[in-house]
Amino acid sequence: MKPAPLQVPDTTVNFGSVTIRSLAELQERFQRHIVQADEAAHADIAGPDDAYRQARLGIYFRAYRLRLIATLATDYPALQSFLNDGRFEQLATAYIEAHPSMSRNLRWFGRSLPDFLRSDRRFSNQPILGELAEFEWAQGLAFDAPDAGQLDFETLASVPATQWPYLCFLPHPSLHLVESRWNVVAIWHAHRNETSLPAATSQQQCGTIAVWRKDFKTYFRTLEDDEARLWRILADGAGFSEACSRLAEQMDEDDAGAAQRAAGLLRCWVNDGWIEKVDYALASG
Repeated sequence: MKPAPLQVPDTTVNFGSVTIRSLAELQERFQRHIVQADEAAHADIAGPDDAYRQARLGIYFRAYRLRLIATLATDYPALQSFLNDGRFEQLATAYIEAHPSMSRNLRWFGRSLPDFLRSDRRFSNQPILGELAEFEWAQGLAFDAPDAGQLDFETLASVPATQWPYLCFLPHPSLHLVESRWNVVAIWHAHRNETSLPAATSQQQCGTIAVWRKDFKTYFRTLEDDEARLWRILADGAGFSEACSRLAEQMDEDDAGAAQRAAGLLRCWVNDGWIEKVDYALASG
């Protein structure tokens, strides 16, 4: 969104009563006004008085921010619905001031909004805002993730039994986990179905939501505790046998029960496309 000034020769240009040393200087002063509210650009506008010049520049100043607010509304539609338009505009304006756009690509402008909502004292007293924003951002990340292969059952079945204890799995790049203690999924569904949004409610325990893409469509679901634990263990690079043992310790189960549970979850993950491939480089037993 922040344009780079054109590189032009350093020449003096006369425009009415206004003198500018170069087009590049004019562009830079105009950009500083749009982005930083620098008032030096007022002198570059021909007009009868300061009010006239300020009004003309104000058109571009406001349009720039309205475009950024619209970008945030596109990335966070459920958050906008939850807050209503007025409060969302206040939030977006505060975010724009704290995180000016530094890229020509608006896709990434809103990446810091979840952390901003958690850290800024004006919004941190409503933790659901940060969680809802993170959930929506994860959906965008999943949809835009790089294309990658997906492990299939035939490939998995071809792995020799002697290699299974050391088998490691590479997660698909579209998969993201979101920690949530609030009813963000219910709020998102209500927004999507254009029904009344429920009030924010918290849960006793923090849950884990998995978000991923398969066949050009984004999916999500809330994980059971043992599923979330096992996935994190495997995603950290542990071999299958080690992951089963660690899961057994956390679940207070025997190794056989944990291995059976892990096998069932693995089948589900392969079916959902969570795993890109088996990492044979680590399966070296």
